[in-house]
Amino acid sequence: MTADRPPLTLHGYPVSNYVNVVRAALIEKGLEYTLSVRGAAQDEAFLSLNPMGKIPVLETEEGALAETVAILEYLDDRYPARALRPTGAFAAARARQIVNLVQVYVEVPTRSLFPGVFMGGENSPPVVVAARATLDRASAALVRLARPAPFLLGEHMTNADLFAFYSLDISDRLGRFVWGRSMIAECGLEAWSAAMRDRSSTKVVLADFEADFARYLNDKGAIYRAPDDGRLAHA
Repeated sequence: MTADRPPLTLHGYPVSNYVNVVRAALIEKGLEYTLSVRGAAQDEAFLSLNPMGKIPVLETEEGALAETVAILEYLDDRYPARALRPTGAFAAARARQIVNLVQVYVEVPTRSLFPGVFMGGENSPPVVVAARATLDRASAALVRLARPAPFLLGEHMTNADLFAFYSLDISDRLGRFVWGRSMIAECGLEAWSAAMRDRSSTKVVLADFEADFARYLNDKGAIYRAPDDGRLAHA
């Protein structure tokens, strides 16, 4: 690293919710970083940073890291002053449980519908039905687990809040468009979502997201259209 360059470089594209989780964590922790705007790639140079060629990638003084959860854990271990991981074994495990639930049962089925909503393609009826079934189960599980006070695990914001917010945000957009449903509302998370949206880190991250997302949708010829508030879609 050069003397005038921060020790952390985040490679990624502001449309990616995974990239945005890491970027929000960097901001929340008050860490200096460089944002290298780029998408996933399979060229040798990028594969040397992440063998899967996916984003996000965080370059550190010790090497490059990929996979969002691994990056979040590294940031808390390496820079513990502003911890985003709960203290105590049970609380930390519960945060990981929420992250895993959201990633597997919210983000994955939501992503299965990206082609027909955000990418100018089509979604087959069986894929749509399967996604909804999984999201229904996830909603019921989150109602049981997520009781903000005011954050998902109590008084302090954690990585579980960041991961859930950026994943539920994109799922909510898609769900309103495809089914006219709001997963955030179904889970009773409206106040939590509004509080997260009002954070300084969120305003920075979502400002870039909204601008790049609009260009992305246009480039893909997507059918998705959002209303003027920039986050809720037409049913």
